[in-house]
Amino acid sequence: MGRRRNPENAWMPPYVVRYPRGYRVRRRGWPIQHLADLNASKSEVWAAYEKYQAGLVQKTFTLTDLIELYFASPQYTKHIKPQTQKDYHRYSLRILAVFGEMEPHNITSPLVQMFLDARGAEHPTAANREKTFLGIVMKWGKARGFVKIEDPTAVVKSLKEKAGGRYVEDWEYQAFWQWLGDHGHVMHQCAMEISYLCAARQQDVLALTRAEIQEDGLLIVQAKTGKVQLKLWSLALKEAVDRAIATNTEAQIQTTHIIRSRVGRAYTRMGFNAIWLREQRAALAAGAIKQRFRFHDLKIKAASDFEGDVQKFTGHKTRSMAERYNRTADRVVSLNHHHRPISKD
Repeated sequence: MGRRRNPENAWMPPYVVRYPRGYRVRRRGWPIQHLADLNASKSEVWAAYEKYQAGLVQKTFTLTDLIELYFASPQYTKHIKPQTQKDYHRYSLRILAVFGEMEPHNITSPLVQMFLDARGAEHPTAANREKTFLGIVMKWGKARGFVKIEDPTAVVKSLKEKAGGRYVEDWEYQAFWQWLGDHGHVMHQCAMEISYLCAARQQDVLALTRAEIQEDGLLIVQAKTGKVQLKLWSLALKEAVDRAIATNTEAQIQTTHIIRSRVGRAYTRMGFNAIWLREQRAALAAGAIKQRFRFHDLKIKAASDFEGDVQKFTGHKTRSMAERYNRTADRVVSLNHHHRPISKD
């Protein structure tokens, strides 16, 4: 039972409240709707409310409406990390183009499968992510009464994806590292070293501050998984961190970030990547490297080069995820057993 209204507001229609600009409908789970100005009469407010109600009846509730509600919900705005929010918005574009005008309960598993087959023929990874996003929205809507059916994506098996990225050879790594130094990009050199030595994602390297420099090592918090790891000092890691701190110190403004731009501020991913891509193209054109590689490929190299528990080293939740980054062939012994007589000749 809702809260009892003040006597002077008892005449108002359900869910209608007074606010500085007039009267509006404020109903949980629905967008706030302005009805009338403050000088409107009671009959005018009721007439506006009846018109609002009629509009709700006439308007079909579509997947577009559901996605808009999800994007406005606290579950999305407060509990989803900013980078993941950007990814979800990107995934929503294709889903809206295909299913946006449909009522959620009409989106069936066969339709989702048809979408996955068509989209996945050229872009299997994108198709899988978009299907996953649709499932998240449908489950969210089902739990809140906006969707009548169970998640139609649940029985649709994701497409097999080819492992992205590649292993960076030692000579490639060294050649591009040297290229960056020769062209004045010391911070990018340091970021390369930290990423490789710690098997750290780019966003986690760029987020590092002096507060993460501990006595025993470098504290890395994985934004994607929330995993916290103390990467113990090696000579190479200590040198990379110390070199970064000693670089770009002439700027008047200095953040506490370890990797900083020429003006002393933290790098954005876009700004960092713009320099990375430009120098990769230049190094390729000059013949310093034979093939471009992504910054994220450094994590693949790290996982492949590491001798030990790869899952513990990379911080992945499952061994299968960690092994996806390992691109080196397993070294296994062969049998030393003969099934035929050894020739005496």
